[in-house]
Amino acid sequence: MNKKKKSLKLSEKSAFGVGEFANRYGENGVNDIATPVYNIILGLNPAAIGAILMLMRLWDAITDPIMGYISDNWKGKWGRRKPFLFIGSILMSIAYPLVWMASPDWTEQAKIIYFFSFSVIFFTAYTIYSVSFRALATEMTPDYEERTTIRIYAAFFNKVFMLFLPWIFPLAQMNIFPDPVFGIRFMASASAILILVSGIICSVFPRERYRKVAAQQKKIKFFASFLSLVKDKNFLLLHGVGLGLLSSILLVATFGLYVNMFYVWGGDTLSGSQYFAISQNILQILGFVMLFIISKYLVRYEKKTLIFGALLMALVGSLARWITYNQNIPELIFLDPFFFAPAYTIFWAVWLSMLADFCDYDEYSRGQRREGIFSAISGWIMKAGSSLTFGLSGVLLAWTLFEESLGGNQPEGTLMKMRVLLVALPILCLIIAIFFNAVYPLTKKRMQSIRQELESRRGTV
Repeated sequence: MNKKKKSLKLSEKSAFGVGEFANRYGENGVNDIATPVYNIILGLNPAAIGAILMLMRLWDAITDPIMGYISDNWKGKWGRRKPFLFIGSILMSIAYPLVWMASPDWTEQAKIIYFFSFSVIFFTAYTIYSVSFRALATEMTPDYEERTTIRIYAAFFNKVFMLFLPWIFPLAQMNIFPDPVFGIRFMASASAILILVSGIICSVFPRERYRKVAAQQKKIKFFASFLSLVKDKNFLLLHGVGLGLLSSILLVATFGLYVNMFYVWGGDTLSGSQYFAISQNILQILGFVMLFIISKYLVRYEKKTLIFGALLMALVGSLARWITYNQNIPELIFLDPFFFAPAYTIFWAVWLSMLADFCDYDEYSRGQRREGIFSAISGWIMKAGSSLTFGLSGVLLAWTLFEESLGGNQPEGTLMKMRVLLVALPILCLIIAIFFNAVYPLTKKRMQSIRQELESRRGTV
């Protein structure tokens, strides 16, 4: 095959990348800061927070596939995805600030009911946006390499967002606000503006290139599509790889912050959270460098090989955390990103492009473009994995007998347990991911063959 691929316009790739802001708020904007905000600022038990986050994934189990089914079969003149990106971003921008309006003076039961209720509203709005966003990513180009390029643009804006996210909690505690409760409400309200603007930009500029193909196919059947995907060995292997890395991150996201605040800094939550946020900023800055390296030198390589290298680097970085989280030299935490920035940047840029490749394999195997159902089930698996791991993280935090009120004077063994979990849990998850990646069969050569067959059947897009 010697056809010259048509490169997407810069405006199109940039607009899709900007949409990652709204997507990240749905993915990380609650999960990443719910425990410190609701536990330390609002005084809610971490196990209850973890349980609510797990329940949100059960809700997603209902809403995500339904949204995928609606989107796949939508026949509106604006496309199958773009109207829902527009609506979803508006609803998310309204719901996000409301999640953080609870009061520390309320009873434990009132806080639980409030957090649960507004989390349901927010994550429902996020489902409308996220299913359409992920489906759009698979429809912007048929090219194996350019799918990675699209994800590089999204990763760029993802990293811009992640420069800001770790500062929400420490900024809320700064003296510029009357108190941390007002601070978190202000930060959430400012975030709502970013959600709205980014979502609307993403809903306007990118094109859906498989609309004509989809318009000629029969109506997507909900249950048949669902079962065919969850029984597909390659689908499960691909998501096993993604869940392995995701779990290695999220299981210890809270532990990383807490070990730094209560072990390294002896209970000084402001200094500990600031150092942790700086470390996260270094991670994102190094990630920008890695994005350039990927786009310039690595985009043509076999994706499975790149994934293996990323997982291996994350495994080494996890081992190093026994040293980098150091009471005597707290600045060693700034070495952490030099392991994880290359690992995470390569992984997410490449693995997410592999999802688009799978949609070609799915059309090749079953004769339909059903990116909505695929993205819904794929997204739910990843979101379920994220919240289950966050929930388990909350349970494990309670198991260590951690008490926020004791500061750095925790019960004997508590801080040691937290340090061991910080190192051991990611290593286990990464070993599993490496195995799944090794046996995943959809290589670059195989995907090029599939594309040729598809274009001989129904023409190019």
